[in-house]
Amino acid sequence: MIAQSIQRSVERSFGTACFLAYFALLFFRHTAEMVGSYLPYAALAGVLFVAVFAGSAHQADQLDRLGPARLSALASILCAAGVFLLEALPTPLLFVFGGVLSLAGCAAFFLIYGKNLAFYNHQERICQLATAFVVGAAIVALTATLADTVAFLVTLFLPLFAALHLFTLKPNKDTFAFASLAETRKSHQFALSSLFTTALTGFVWGIAFCLLAVRSPAAEAAPLCFALPIAVGGLAFLVDLFTGKKLSESSLLRCFATVAFLAIAPLPFVPGWVQQLCGAFLFMTFSLDTLVCFSAMGEVARFNQISPYWVFGTSLAYYFSGAFVGFLGFGWAFSFGTQLPQLVACFLSLLLIVWCSNYVFQDSYPCSESIADMVEASRSLSMNESRPALWQRKIDRVIEQFELTTRQQEVFRMLVRGRNAQYIAEKFFISISTAKAHIHNIYRKLDVHSQQELINLVENVEMPTAPVPASDDQG
Repeated sequence: MIAQSIQRSVERSFGTACFLAYFALLFFRHTAEMVGSYLPYAALAGVLFVAVFAGSAHQADQLDRLGPARLSALASILCAAGVFLLEALPTPLLFVFGGVLSLAGCAAFFLIYGKNLAFYNHQERICQLATAFVVGAAIVALTATLADTVAFLVTLFLPLFAALHLFTLKPNKDTFAFASLAETRKSHQFALSSLFTTALTGFVWGIAFCLLAVRSPAAEAAPLCFALPIAVGGLAFLVDLFTGKKLSESSLLRCFATVAFLAIAPLPFVPGWVQQLCGAFLFMTFSLDTLVCFSAMGEVARFNQISPYWVFGTSLAYYFSGAFVGFLGFGWAFSFGTQLPQLVACFLSLLLIVWCSNYVFQDSYPCSESIADMVEASRSLSMNESRPALWQRKIDRVIEQFELTTRQQEVFRMLVRGRNAQYIAEKFFISISTAKAHIHNIYRKLDVHSQQELINLVENVEMPTAPVPASDDQG
């Protein structure tokens, strides 16, 4: 059973692994230019890359009509053209143009694989992403051992392999009908805390990538130092999935600041090889957060049945904004070779991480009920379920009055039956955090703060009085 699951995950994630390896190798091959004399141009390419994601989110319907086959072909062409221009590097203008083409192709691949992830449930997505991390890290490590010309050819052909793999993927699309962009915007709104979490995860990964690529004492060692912690992080999640222990998103978020502090705080005071080890440590630990982050994007699209291109376009715009700020900011600070810029960069980063940990990562969903609330809710349900027809009409009345979406209706009906977040997560094959987020959104929409208040709202809803039929007796 486990062997079959691993085989399916490898088959589904091979293209993602090729694409992720291409993305990593692209950075390692041109890190010197990006943090050296071409730093302003690399920053411009990064801004345009983020703009592609933001623009794609607003063109979700057009991308859907284009189809994954044409989009993947376009992505592989853009990546190949970009690599050729980056290898030539005759002028800053060509560097920017090549970087933009490569990153635009990468953006297209991210969006395609993002939509593909939305067809699978939470566990399947995590398994595929973790497998892609392991296989992608193996490709990076093997490529790093090859001669430069051969490594260039491998980098050139990886997007082609990713595009070809997309043609072999056949997810079960029969049960899914994602909403249009207009319907998506009407029914769903991103929580600011979710976008901040996504951006900060990317920010720390950008720092880790910079520490490996820039601070490496030998350029050829950087890809190998990148591959090992990524593979370890992916394997940790696979072991966790197959042993059934299930890493908790909340526990990962709670240790976010601690892990970041341990790796970032000593950077200005240690030699380059220790800084590289700190980068590897960040990569290994934050690979878990990134896996959860990417899976959450697919879960939002799948559970709400809204446009995956809009979800991934918006989320990845924030993620890579943070990643480029972390990568380019630390690359600039460490390029001086003096301690003061490094101290400033590390202090500001830790300040931001601690602030976000206090105000963004808090698990503040109001769905943990006290024993007294649960007893009262159970008593109310027992009384009302003795009149099932009237109770059902009241539920329908609340749904109509507050204009709950289809998915919110399903969660709402579970809540008024006394179900908790754990049951809802298992019922819909979603994570506990996603279940809590939906409960939180329903509570906010109905202006209640507990399950008992929700039941009271339904219990006290006023039903329209049926008209009294006119009497036939005229005498």
